[in-house]
Amino acid sequence: MEENKIQVNSFMSPEIKDISAALSAFQGSLVQPKLEKEVKVRTKTGGEYKFKYADLSACVKSAAPALKEQGLSVSQIINDGKLITLLSHTSGQWFKSELLLPAQSAEYQAFGSAITYLKRYSYCAILGIVADTDDDANIACGNEATIKDRSIKTTGQVAFTGAQLQQAISEMNAVTDEPGFFKVWNKWSHECTAICNNGTEFYKVAVSKRQSLSQPAAK
Repeated sequence: MEENKIQVNSFMSPEIKDISAALSAFQGSLVQPKLEKEVKVRTKTGGEYKFKYADLSACVKSAAPALKEQGLSVSQIINDGKLITLLSHTSGQWFKSELLLPAQSAEYQAFGSAITYLKRYSYCAILGIVADTDDDANIACGNEATIKDRSIKTTGQVAFTGAQLQQAISEMNAVTDEPGFFKVWNKWSHECTAICNNGTEFYKVAVSKRQSLSQPAAK
């Protein structure tokens, strides 16, 4: 029916009624994976923190029964330097996400590890899976945070300075195209990883910028 159609773009099929209903049912029945892995991270500025997460295998195992029940499937492929995650429904409708991969180097183990990391985030994002703890960006801001009896502390040094944050935001605001976006994002993800964490002001600006760049140009 005409009212079920949306504007065609590269991230979803022309009609999404059936897959939307299936995804809603999937999320209602999904048993979130247990966060059984724990990592201790030392920041480049000397701080440190811990977080728990579910690895990719645990996420896939947790999602598989509900995916099958709702006629959904997830496939992930690498093409033209991007990780493409496709959520498909038996109706033929689909959602898709694309994530730019880091530049490939001769250190294939490190590159493979980065791909696995990004596959987990993309897989969870497209399905609505919660695979790691949320500290409300306190660590990125250099604060001490306690979450359900788990204390996360820094050593007194912030993960990034206010000057770095303002510089990163300024550079992102000046971006006018997708290559420029990825240039700025990759720069800060390498120089100051914490500044790109979900919840930081730079992250929010980057998300807004990415959305504006993906919008079709007005005719």
